[in-house]
Amino acid sequence: MNIYKLSDLKPGNEFDQPVFIEGNTLFLPAQVKIKPKDIDRLKKWGIDEVECEGHIKENLAPIDGDSEQMWGVPSDSELFEFYTDKINQLDKLLDKISNMESITVEEVENISDSVVLKVKEKKFDSVRLILCNIGSGKNFAKSCINCSIIAANIGNALELNDKDLNFITQGGLLHDVGMLRVPKEIKDKRQKLESNELTTMRSHPLYSYQIIQNDLLLDEEVAQIALQHHERWDGEGYPQGLDGKSIEYLARIVSIADAFVAMISERPYINSMIVFEAMKQILSDNSRRFDPEILKIFIRSMGIYPLGSLVLLNDGAIGRVVEVNKEAPLRPSVIVLIDTDGKEYKGDRGPHINLIEEKKLFIARALNLKDLLERNA
Repeated sequence: MNIYKLSDLKPGNEFDQPVFIEGNTLFLPAQVKIKPKDIDRLKKWGIDEVECEGHIKENLAPIDGDSEQMWGVPSDSELFEFYTDKINQLDKLLDKISNMESITVEEVENISDSVVLKVKEKKFDSVRLILCNIGSGKNFAKSCINCSIIAANIGNALELNDKDLNFITQGGLLHDVGMLRVPKEIKDKRQKLESNELTTMRSHPLYSYQIIQNDLLLDEEVAQIALQHHERWDGEGYPQGLDGKSIEYLARIVSIADAFVAMISERPYINSMIVFEAMKQILSDNSRRFDPEILKIFIRSMGIYPLGSLVLLNDGAIGRVVEVNKEAPLRPSVIVLIDTDGKEYKGDRGPHINLIEEKKLFIARALNLKDLLERNA
């Protein structure tokens, strides 16, 4: 066992093996970057050394805020870097569109193709990143990336062919690109929109269609997704008032993804909702907004408590959902983050509980990530 002095630890460093304090108390999992608050915690506890069978990785850049070791967030640094990189790439692309600069089809396809591959490779952790609402502060680009990830997940559950899967992923990326043509004072307004302002806001699908079709020269299928993603199954949507199967099938998929992401995201005109409340609202749709058959697949693939959701069990333990039980959606499998005695487990090292088997345990309520962070501040 190697001994490392507190003075050896620098923010951004990480170890290739788990790090312990006082013999067998886990301090940090392997491959998780050290944050300033980790060092401050050791100082507060009066601990001046840690133990590790492995070695420290030197000269790593500090991570941005509470990313990898936040509660419920995967400690998969490669995935987190991919996620933030795609947000940054899309943000730059959106800036070019906003400035009327030329965009190649390849620039869009490079992002969408990589999202499709990553979602197939890491569905669980890609959804978890979204549910924790982390990443770059570039909220517009992040929301679009999130929509594309959820759309790709629905597409996989529907067993779409590769061509359509790429269409809905591109549609997820660019469905709201027309918002770049909406005045900032309307987009950022916190009060209820006036009638004329609402009309302007609801014009963004038309702008999106024009940008995708005329400026970006992408496929008509992608443009139609953007044009129709606010149409409703009951015909009360906009801009065309289409209903039922007159709405393009791929647009119906992105419509669900867009609504779900909006419900769990923070925007000036939409309060943040925890995932369970979002799922309840979508589940109670009753064929008003969404195609009921696509909605069934979405619910079945995500679960009422979707992968990554933070939950409070009836015994006081806090866990994160890691597997959906399709036959009993209210009784998923969870990994414990904080047990009944207050012991903390990070890095996916807590006990695994299948609520199908543990009949005495059940989910008391869903938790907001912010609540858990404040509890452990």
